[in-house]
Amino acid sequence: MISRIILQNFKRYKNVDFTCNSEVNIFVGENGAGKSTLLYAVGLVLSGSHSQIERSSLSSIINQEAILEFMSTRDINQIPEIFVEIYFDELSTEISSNFNIEGKHNSQKIKAFGLSLKIIPNQDYIAEITSVLNDSNWTVFPFEFYRVEFLTFSGKTYSSYNKPYKFLHSIINTSLIDTQQEIQKRIHEVYLDNISAENRAKVNHQYRINSFNFLKTLRKDELLKENASEFQLHFDESENSFRNSVSAVKNGVDIKNLGQGEKVLLGVENAYSHLKETVKILLIEEPENHLSFQNLQKLVRMLSSNTGVQVFIGTHSNMIASRLGVDNLLFLDNGQISKLKGLKKDTVRFFKKSTNQNLLNFSLGKKIILVEGNAEYILVEKFFEILHSKKPEEFNVSIISVDGLSFERYLEIATNFTDKKVVVITDNDGDYESKVQSKYSSYQQFQNIKVSSDLDNDNRTFEICIYNCNSDLLESSGLTKSNDLLEYMLREKAEFALRLLEQMETDNIREKFIIPNYIKEAIEWIIKD
Repeated sequence: MISRIILQNFKRYKNVDFTCNSEVNIFVGENGAGKSTLLYAVGLVLSGSHSQIERSSLSSIINQEAILEFMSTRDINQIPEIFVEIYFDELSTEISSNFNIEGKHNSQKIKAFGLSLKIIPNQDYIAEITSVLNDSNWTVFPFEFYRVEFLTFSGKTYSSYNKPYKFLHSIINTSLIDTQQEIQKRIHEVYLDNISAENRAKVNHQYRINSFNFLKTLRKDELLKENASEFQLHFDESENSFRNSVSAVKNGVDIKNLGQGEKVLLGVENAYSHLKETVKILLIEEPENHLSFQNLQKLVRMLSSNTGVQVFIGTHSNMIASRLGVDNLLFLDNGQISKLKGLKKDTVRFFKKSTNQNLLNFSLGKKIILVEGNAEYILVEKFFEILHSKKPEEFNVSIISVDGLSFERYLEIATNFTDKKVVVITDNDGDYESKVQSKYSSYQQFQNIKVSSDLDNDNRTFEICIYNCNSDLLESSGLTKSNDLLEYMLREKAEFALRLLEQMETDNIREKFIIPNYIKEAIEWIIKD
């Protein structure tokens, strides 16, 4: 459906042009990166709604940097124009047969199918704008002299009342979702599934007769008494009276009494199942809201099913980002959008199936230390504090534990980001040349990637390195009653790390403790700008 999106001077996006995936598009980024803005922009163009813009105000839509640049020059020829363009592919007959949206009325001047939103200076007020600009006391941007247009690429205007296409789109913001409305939709679906079309009129008619007779009985038995009021009780006589009076149950529980998370899931299910017949584009903001791990898994399975609906998602969820395909991610940062390129199919498959949920933490971080086990994860942060008297996050450094066999999957992603520094702290497994140097040789060309390991093959693991650097100190520390401390360290890696960490935090062992050189080198390298 949507193959390309271009934004100019729209909120935080000064100039962005990116291609879309045909099925799933996942917008990821830090808070304030612009995920909601993109979903809003797409929804705005598809809706043709002037009222949405009126509710937002132009001052909140126009890029602030563009405004400041213009105000410094006041050159009428440089007054900013705002537009959002949506290009459609031609694979669907709903698009290729629609001449109303085909033409060259777009910023690229190419013949294509598409829609656009334009917010531009009103030519009827150019004289007024020029007069304002010539006023030396002028300090206010002339928002009031702009006009809003929704245009097809054929040059025709449209609005929410006369859309130039037949397919629909749906927007779901799970933080604002009207759960009561979604519940009513599901009850209606259950009603339609349980009562055939030819029987609905009969059922409703019989219900009205029974209701009328019931009311007569109440009055006859004086359980219901009339009073002097001009209003009296009366049963609904509409053709939908039965449908409006019933509910639905799930596992014996009325769906009106479901938890908020299940109601949110219900809303997404409604949109995805009901709309797949008519809706071709689904916009979902933070679908993970209120969802437990199990319900989040259900949501992922739903969104990963091939229904012919193109989905745009803004999320902070590691599970959604990885299970729906790392190749579907669009990274938002500083008003720019980027995609991962050249990923191996095995890497995409790995993240879809992996239980390790660190994908977004890794992708969004600027300085990453990758370690391969719980022991390293527990202790490397303390080593960092010993060396610099500050926690890693104060240097914008994140420590992420992954299976050692997964390092290359993450490094493959890192090659897409030249501004991301990644250092791997790994064991040499008794063969530095083949297990480290040769294994990671293809990453030596990248200045933002470093692999750090002990050069001595005798120091084959993290625990052995720790022991050989601090054998006397550790033997006298009382960390275990075992007669063979090293054997205990290798057998109970995480427990040993926790005990060592606790001692480092409670007594002066940290002052005498020697951090292995390869770990020092990794930490010093990662903090440098």
